[in-house]
Amino acid sequence: MSILLDIVAAEAKKPVFPAAQAFAEELRARYGGTTAAVIFYGSCLRLATDEGLILDFYVVVDRMSAALKNPVSAAFATLLPPNVYYHEMQFEGRALRAKVAVLSVNAFLRGTGPGAFTSALWARFAQPAAIIYARDAEIERRMIDALSQAITTTAVRSGALFTKDFSARDLWVRAFRETYAAELRPESAEKGVELVERDLARYEAVTAAIFEAKKDAPGVYPPQGDEDAPAKALATWHLRRICGKTLNAARLIKAAFTFNGGLDYAVAKIERHSGVKIELTEKEKRSPLLTGLRLFFKVRKRGGLN
Repeated sequence: MSILLDIVAAEAKKPVFPAAQAFAEELRARYGGTTAAVIFYGSCLRLATDEGLILDFYVVVDRMSAALKNPVSAAFATLLPPNVYYHEMQFEGRALRAKVAVLSVNAFLRGTGPGAFTSALWARFAQPAAIIYARDAEIERRMIDALSQAITTTAVRSGALFTKDFSARDLWVRAFRETYAAELRPESAEKGVELVERDLARYEAVTAAIFEAKKDAPGVYPPQGDEDAPAKALATWHLRRICGKTLNAARLIKAAFTFNGGLDYAVAKIERHSGVKIELTEKEKRSPLLTGLRLFFKVRKRGGLN
């Protein structure tokens, strides 16, 4: 496990490009003294640019009530974390855009660990992430532990599906295929292939830190568990799909009240990842909840959500 922690710590502490750093500092100030950490992840981190993209952040806070300053929003965030917001800021004469998820330290630790049934957090943070801000060394340590646990949780739950020997590439392509299928996402489940192949050496390294390879075949891993394990794991993943998509739908409805500009963001993301183009009228934008529900079914029918 210490090897995995070292890998994650190196990723988490790697400097990010100036626009992302500036936005993280803006978020730390926006959410005040209760901000424990600001974590940067997603396509902008992978590509080291935000050009034509939207930055992705998690702001991890001590108390939702203090961070959000709205008891209703804080209650929703506690009941169904995280709350998601759209923020903009000016930087070097241009507008930066970001999707910002806010949740408590405890919710982040629970969501990345083995006790979390649905994959929303542990699958997301099985991918590389940067801790741009941590309030102190103890918070940084807890965040690195959580990111390491997210990788382990994803790997173990995906590794249990295999009935024969597998490689790191096999493992992580299957992991992202299953986790994408357990959410309502505009990207194809095959997006995982691109993610893994873009950073294969990294996924090979974290796999070697979690599983023991066959002695006569380096980089090859035997099936995990007994002969009944794959069937049990597959049944669990089917149930995870139902639960995950149900919770995603609930979060989308909640986001209609918390995510300013959320419809525009969702439509842009659906178009970028799936090619399904949706034009919103001003009337539709004024009723985000009803519009969101109508678009959900329309886009599902046209293949924009999986």
